[in-house]
Amino acid sequence: MPVDVQPSLWLASVPPEEVEVAVVGGGIVGLSTAYWLGRAGKRVAVLEAGGLACRASGRNAGFLMTGTPEPYAELAGAIGEGAARRLWEVSAENRELLRSELLDAGRIDCDFRPEGSWIAAVAGDARQEEGLRASAERLAALGFDLEWREAAEVRRASGSDRLGGAIFQPRDGGLQPVRLCRGLARLSGAQVRTGFAVRELAPAGDRVRLAGEAGAILAGRVVLAVNAYAGALLPHLASAVRPMRGQMLATAPGARDLPGVWYINEGYEYVRQLGDGTVVLGGCRWAARDVEVGTAETPTATVQGALERFLADAFPRFAGRPVRQRWAGTMAFTDDGLPRIGEVPGIPAALYAAGFNGHGMSLGFATGRYLARRLLGETAEPLFPLAS
Repeated sequence: MPVDVQPSLWLASVPPEEVEVAVVGGGIVGLSTAYWLGRAGKRVAVLEAGGLACRASGRNAGFLMTGTPEPYAELAGAIGEGAARRLWEVSAENRELLRSELLDAGRIDCDFRPEGSWIAAVAGDARQEEGLRASAERLAALGFDLEWREAAEVRRASGSDRLGGAIFQPRDGGLQPVRLCRGLARLSGAQVRTGFAVRELAPAGDRVRLAGEAGAILAGRVVLAVNAYAGALLPHLASAVRPMRGQMLATAPGARDLPGVWYINEGYEYVRQLGDGTVVLGGCRWAARDVEVGTAETPTATVQGALERFLADAFPRFAGRPVRQRWAGTMAFTDDGLPRIGEVPGIPAALYAAGFNGHGMSLGFATGRYLARRLLGETAEPLFPLAS
């Protein structure tokens, strides 16, 4: 018969450890929340089931960029002008916060390269190119720091004749995401508890009880920052936040001639080069869309093959390099492309944040500040307005 996994008799028989604030999740959102709370003088315990940045925060391409890869006009048409504009605004705030607080001052060494970002159309796709061009005009009128680059200039910058016109954002860049997360943990001063998987949470008077195989903790306030895994603890998010797999590969090092970070084909492919010339490429989920769902983090031959073919077609100068690493990670998607942030039903002392649609690096630091402010009683306004 099935048996529930429970703590040992000895762990269950001792009183729960008490902490001021518990942050569940050791990724970019959880560690950013811990950073801002630590900055405000709060004592924080970070509870992580695996290791720091072991899920999506350590399995992405390390893009620190503004906005989303699909044309802004299409996004605004789908979710409303207010929600679309706010999503872009928060990502711009996130970039500037990270740069001013940590990156430009060198407080965290995460190989940040502020070489700009490109959101590029596929060559010959008039719909994509015109949508991005119109979006660039609209976003520039709203005050965003970006430029439209014609196809000929994009091809010179990328060395690829498979790309069309693009939006260029000069203050974006790439970084090493695991180093960023570990730096946030260090600067937060938080007590980090890895291997602590929270299986249950429940109100305990005006506090919150968190329990798992590693024991129990009693916290004055709680933030749940588990993104794609939120549905296991928060049933009301089980259908709203959908886990999907994303796959990547990295080549051997070599000559470096592709500065910046690149979204291509409305984000279905994304690529950058590291300092040693390693090519990092992700995407091609379209090759097996129906099966790239759930939380399995195993790369597949279908998508990895599609990635290699894309590299050979779009960037043939890199295609001969051996692939030294293949991996997958779990992203969390919502129907409207907006994160879900709020108070845990029935537990007013607990907040949650989930569903970052593959843009955790571009939204996480600002979201962490917002969550910290909510816990400190400084704001109750939503970070993202509801889609209209």
